[in-house]
Amino acid sequence: MILGNCLILKDFSSEPFFGAVEIESGIIKRVIQGKVEVDVDLFGKMIMPALFNTHTHAPMTLLRGVAEDLSFEDWLFSRVLPLENRLTEKMIYYGTILAQMEMARHGAAGFVDMYFHEEWVAKAVRDFGMRAVLTRGLVDDHGDDGGRLDENLKLYSEWNGFDGRILVGFGPHSPYLCSKEYLKRIFDVAKSLDAPITIHLYETSKENYDLSELLDLGMKNVKTIAAHCVYLPEEHFRSLKDLPFFVSHNPASNLKLGNGIASVWKMIERGVKVTLGTDGSASNNSLNLFFEMRLASLLQKMENPRRMDVETCLKMVTIEGAGAMGFKSGRLEEGWNADLVVIDFELPEMFPSRYLKCHLVHSFSGNVFATMVAGRWIYYDGKYPTIDENEVKRELKRIEKELYS
Repeated sequence: MILGNCLILKDFSSEPFFGAVEIESGIIKRVIQGKVEVDVDLFGKMIMPALFNTHTHAPMTLLRGVAEDLSFEDWLFSRVLPLENRLTEKMIYYGTILAQMEMARHGAAGFVDMYFHEEWVAKAVRDFGMRAVLTRGLVDDHGDDGGRLDENLKLYSEWNGFDGRILVGFGPHSPYLCSKEYLKRIFDVAKSLDAPITIHLYETSKENYDLSELLDLGMKNVKTIAAHCVYLPEEHFRSLKDLPFFVSHNPASNLKLGNGIASVWKMIERGVKVTLGTDGSASNNSLNLFFEMRLASLLQKMENPRRMDVETCLKMVTIEGAGAMGFKSGRLEEGWNADLVVIDFELPEMFPSRYLKCHLVHSFSGNVFATMVAGRWIYYDGKYPTIDENEVKRELKRIEKELYS
């Protein structure tokens, strides 16, 4: 198909121009400048690369709002964990469908996930149509992990590479919930399979482990998506830039749980690769990456208004996020994945239209007109073409009654 008669923003560093995008077999065939005959007329709209959310616990949409105005410890142990123990496989499935509905409505084409019953997360991704890097959350008690790593390996064997949209990595929760021996085992397995890991790293000020020791255990040898990194030691910034190491910055979650503000601008200045994530809906509570972009920018401007410019924010959430996940997305270019977003630039908050890139970061609500993954619409003008929305709503009402009774 050819989408066009609209503005095209090819990537974070480009300026919009009038044209069209031709798509074939889920791949961008041509990006055309000028007026051509189109199959989908998007007059008054702008096509841009889709967004990628590099840290989620997708099924936690079911727990949104359950733990407000609490410290990190109270949030986790008194409210979240007791409810998580009640989650069933079917709940996990529909919680992930709901998460994808929200993310697609806000322009995301893919996400990184860490949770349990992850095979049901995979089924939800299969059915809805997003891209994902899926990991089973891994913790151990003196070497005994209750079979969690075996579950992760089973997930890898059954789902890695599915439809070119699902990749499977490994999810050691954190250095404080995993023994050193267990972390080394995970790193070795991930390296042998050329699979990524994702881990909570330096989320709170109480975490005082040695990053050098983690790297020497094997983390430096595997692609790592490190969530939060609020207290990541500055002395490591320059060495991390040469490793397959990506920071997933989660500004809203970090603030809500009182964990602080990560020095992401200093990381970027020293060459560390930084992406954006939302965290789960119980600690954000939104899965809107446009909101995260603005918050990320404003927080770094507290010290210097020149920090975290618009292009840096767009880079983090498009090509940098896609690259961290392992997908050739984040740019509208021949041979790249047809993962794109359609924005209505005639919305009030998008005026004047000569500054559209600025508006994407600093004024846009995040409610997109359409989101496409691999050449297929997963959200279009208020509708979700890949699912029965009424059935999902019925199931969610039933789940709410069962979970909170």
